[in-house]
Amino acid sequence: MKITFILPAIGKKPGQKYLKTWLMEPLTVAVLNSLLPGSIEREFFDDRIEPIDYGTDSDAVFITVETYTAKRAYAIAERFRLSGKKVILGGYHVTLCPDEATEHADSVMVGNADAIMGDVLSDLENGTLRKRYDGGACIAYKRPDRSIYKSKMKKYLPVSLVETGRGCYHNCEFCSIAGYYHSHYLHRDVTDIIDEIKTCEHKIFFFVDDSIFSDRRFAEELFTELKKLRIIWTTQITLDVAKDERMLKLMKESGCEMVLIGFESVESDNLRQMNKSWTERLGERDELIEKIHKAGISIYASFVFGFDSDSEETFKTTLDFCKKHKFFVVAFNHLLIFPGTETYASFKAQDRLISEKWWLEDGYTFGKITFEPKKMTPEELRAYCKKYRKYYFSFGSIFRRGFTLLRRTHRPLINFAYWFVNVVFHFEVDRRSGIPVGENLEEIKK
Repeated sequence: MKITFILPAIGKKPGQKYLKTWLMEPLTVAVLNSLLPGSIEREFFDDRIEPIDYGTDSDAVFITVETYTAKRAYAIAERFRLSGKKVILGGYHVTLCPDEATEHADSVMVGNADAIMGDVLSDLENGTLRKRYDGGACIAYKRPDRSIYKSKMKKYLPVSLVETGRGCYHNCEFCSIAGYYHSHYLHRDVTDIIDEIKTCEHKIFFFVDDSIFSDRRFAEELFTELKKLRIIWTTQITLDVAKDERMLKLMKESGCEMVLIGFESVESDNLRQMNKSWTERLGERDELIEKIHKAGISIYASFVFGFDSDSEETFKTTLDFCKKHKFFVVAFNHLLIFPGTETYASFKAQDRLISEKWWLEDGYTFGKITFEPKKMTPEELRAYCKKYRKYYFSFGSIFRRGFTLLRRTHRPLINFAYWFVNVVFHFEVDRRSGIPVGENLEEIKK
């Protein structure tokens, strides 16, 4: 039996290449590949950087679907099905919208694939494929098999992605991950993680967990083992880790050079609206940030705009906050109403959704606002996100923050990464806006 894996692209503007900062290695495909027995032939097409061979002699096509790639994924699926291929869809969007996905596939995999891939393959071989397989929330694999995309020498960013856990114990209402894992965290065995890290090509690592400190004992055990490897790593955390200075010290000693923190908003009313007011109980926010910086760890600060207390003044206040702390990099994103979240249900109940299924909307472009904000128009919200992002990634801002970074770390590689990433972001601010999501009309018409 032969299996084809497909990773759909979000989209790109005509005549332009895919955004560099979106070209991370496709860890999901490596995990799925590791779940296949050695007797199965397999291939992989990365829609972001190469054409898909619709004439492949594969027996079945597995497509991993995110909300941003759903429209493109469905178009790819339909084309394969027209040629008689069995198509199986999976991923977080399929888990959130299984009925929708079922319309475009022979079968869907809801939840994590770890425990059900064997059943799917067996049923495929026997001609008894079911319409739906439920994997639930789990994490039950040992080492991803990256050979499936290394074989073609695909060009990804020189960062190794490693999954140490899934889920988060917080319950931010706009977060689809919190909704799926019901505010629980599952982690892999530390020995398996370390074994995987030792096999990775690149020595800068991004641990893709949503909140690695959801289990402090696990995190401490992992960092203790990481100290022995002399690697450089980054991950996502919540600000509360800064209250544990011993843990910060251990993080730095184990190779942590940067953390991504979802501050989301500087407005207390917004934090309460998104069920993240617990961050206000941590103590002085500025003090906790400085503790992280004092430990020699940089911060990628993420913010979401469009909640009910936001106005242009919020953008100005947030920009001042970011300039004060000279963050390594920032994300000024508009609120995205993901299906299956409390925020989606709330905005729908208030009749504030401009498009209930924006991810399938014809003509939808990256950055388009799909709901009615309270204190500005959708067009103003989109413009402010771009305007203040450009302020932060102006060359003057990049230079000022770059010199501050020298006091936090002396690693030449991190300083090089800073200049590379910030300059790329400087030019990609304009390129991101208006990217047609899910569109490859020239191919679909063939």
